[in-house]
Amino acid sequence: METFDQKNESLPEESLRKLVRWRPVQNVGGSMPRARHGHRAVSVKDLIIIFGGGNEGMIDELHVFNPQKREWYVPQIRGQSPSPAAAFGATALGTKIYTFGGMIEYGKYTSEVYELQATRWEWRRMPTKTSGSDLAPAARLGHSFVASQKTQKAYMFGGLTNELNDSKRNLPRYMNDLYTLDLSAAPNAVIWEKPETFGEAPSVRESHTAVIYETDTVNRMIIYGGMNGVRLGDLWYLDLDTMHWTEIKLDDPRCGISPEPRSLHTSVLIDDKMFVYGGWVPLMSSGPGNEQEREWKCTSSVACWDITKNQWIPLQHYCSDPETMPRGRAGHCAAAMGDRMFIWSGRDGYRKAWSNQVCCRDMWELETKKPEQPGKISLARAGFNLLEVSWPPVPGATAYFLQTGFVDTKDGPASEKRVPPSPRKQPSVAAAVSQKEDEKNAPAAPSLISTQGTTYTAPAPPNPTANEGELPQDLFDDAEKNERTSASPKPSGDSQAGVSTKKPDEGASQSDEGTEKEEEASNLENEDDDLAWFDIGVIKDPAVNVTHYFHARQPPLEDQIRDLIDKNGFKCVNDPCFTADDKVPLINGHTYRFRVCAVNGLGKGAWSETQSFKTCTPGYPSAPSSIRITKSPDGAQLTWEPPANTHVSGKILEYSVYLAVKNQSANPADSQLAFMRVYCGPLAECNVHQPSLQSAYVDHTNKPAIIFRIAAKNEKGYGPATQVRWLQDQQKMMPVRSAYPNMNPGYAYQNQAPQQKRIRYDHH
Repeated sequence: METFDQKNESLPEESLRKLVRWRPVQNVGGSMPRARHGHRAVSVKDLIIIFGGGNEGMIDELHVFNPQKREWYVPQIRGQSPSPAAAFGATALGTKIYTFGGMIEYGKYTSEVYELQATRWEWRRMPTKTSGSDLAPAARLGHSFVASQKTQKAYMFGGLTNELNDSKRNLPRYMNDLYTLDLSAAPNAVIWEKPETFGEAPSVRESHTAVIYETDTVNRMIIYGGMNGVRLGDLWYLDLDTMHWTEIKLDDPRCGISPEPRSLHTSVLIDDKMFVYGGWVPLMSSGPGNEQEREWKCTSSVACWDITKNQWIPLQHYCSDPETMPRGRAGHCAAAMGDRMFIWSGRDGYRKAWSNQVCCRDMWELETKKPEQPGKISLARAGFNLLEVSWPPVPGATAYFLQTGFVDTKDGPASEKRVPPSPRKQPSVAAAVSQKEDEKNAPAAPSLISTQGTTYTAPAPPNPTANEGELPQDLFDDAEKNERTSASPKPSGDSQAGVSTKKPDEGASQSDEGTEKEEEASNLENEDDDLAWFDIGVIKDPAVNVTHYFHARQPPLEDQIRDLIDKNGFKCVNDPCFTADDKVPLINGHTYRFRVCAVNGLGKGAWSETQSFKTCTPGYPSAPSSIRITKSPDGAQLTWEPPANTHVSGKILEYSVYLAVKNQSANPADSQLAFMRVYCGPLAECNVHQPSLQSAYVDHTNKPAIIFRIAAKNEKGYGPATQVRWLQDQQKMMPVRSAYPNMNPGYAYQNQAPQQKRIRYDHH
């Protein structure tokens, strides 16, 4: 398919085609559903839910597929399940799935509405009412049924009904009626309404598709294809605000080259594009005097309609080998998950003779773009020669490409400062040994270990005050603005908290009632282009323990990514096949930069923002662990385990606990966070009272949570701090007046928030 160039009416160059790639979904876990057709798939959050269909009888099984984990599972279903059906309508609104209609026996259709609450996997039959004098919609199959988040309504269009509704006698009738189902009253009775529409409506049809496209200014339903005795290839818009129908004149060359007319296909919406796959297409088109097609076949073609440009977009497949694409099919299901379209099962019959039709039992995904940029890299744990880093998973990523490098700062050892004549230049093992010797003789440099979801900044000038006893001050280096606090991957106890470590400056002091803003050190980011990057690996999961990086003599992973992805392979410096000659260890007390990009079958996406973390310095206590937060009558109780290295670092003198609060500034535009100390003492537990919690900042990056930081101090100073997120109720919290109106929260650190009978189903 090609697009139309208005200036010279020439066909677009090959480079203007949209690149897509089919990939089989293989090596999945769990119990795969049996093959079928006429079933439906619905996406709810990060899950694909498949239900119904027919193959040698109707199927009432419900299966769930997790694309991230590549796993099938069958949930324990509760409530009153709908009758097994095929060719029904299914749509999702939030975490609720609604179904309407379908064929329950050959020639016998239903008009019942069911709701599945996916958070409890509980079915219930929905009582329905009609608006005014409207009649309820007739029982049918092959209709479209889609929901609008804006209007909280489902829109049902067209379908095929049996005038007699008798499995022994079938008098089919195609329809083009439009109904809305008001779901806002659920779980009470939902209301059918037959709205008045304007403009010429689409012709009668069944086995078509519909998607809803919604933006701040657009609220539109798109109808495509279907059949009413012949396959249809027309495309219609329904403005859901004005209820006006508009046919897109596809014979206009500016609309591109249309795909073949089809029915029993699927359509999904990805961004502003509707991807159409498969279905029955005419093998011999109807001609003059022929009212019906004589034969049809299944197709494996994919088409893409750009809703904003109103044109069919030409697609270029990554590989044209038929073995790398799904075979033609109809009556399959499809669901969009991020930038990918998943299809599963369906029948691949070439002609309409029943004996030639076979149901597929395979799943494929269509990648439509390279992965998005990963979120900020977080530090989960730091050791003397280890940095455990993680980042938010990227939807559609097959793997992640992780690199590290040194930070050239004035505070670092002299041997770490670099002039990079080569993009892959790195210090030798002898230089690394020299760096260790320098560390023994050099004064202790401020630790720059970050914490999860926070940003590096240069330390602000200290503001010494008496009797502060070397409390932690600035914790970061190499800052960037508008940081999102990322959700932790490690829950702990009742707190469901994620922890990460960072190390404060030693030997600095400041008043509890004073605050300290972090200064930007963005000039370090500009130096990244001049500093070398070293490969860590192409890894599967968005987390890894980094103890080494590849030596420069190893082939760059950049050149191996395509082969690794094509073979579903991974390569990491942690793999046991690599020896000490292949890799370089991390050095204690050194700061390392990290960046990561997501990779899929179309290539690698954009690099993440650079984050820098420092390995631990010997002699200081490690971070407190096993943090547990529970509600108490007057606030929250925190308990934790002492640092694991006390046998080496010595006695812990005290702990400090900090609570994230909104920065109290005279400037209303200043939205930086501050951290207020709420405990300082020798015990590994404390109570944070309700007045302090009322002044807490609630982070909504993932789930609403209050942020604490805990650090331990020995004779040498404070070690790394542990950051923990205490999950809160999902209900919106009311603003409260500060419990400390006459004082500033202590020790501010910049941490911005954003962002039976055998039944044959032979349906054509």
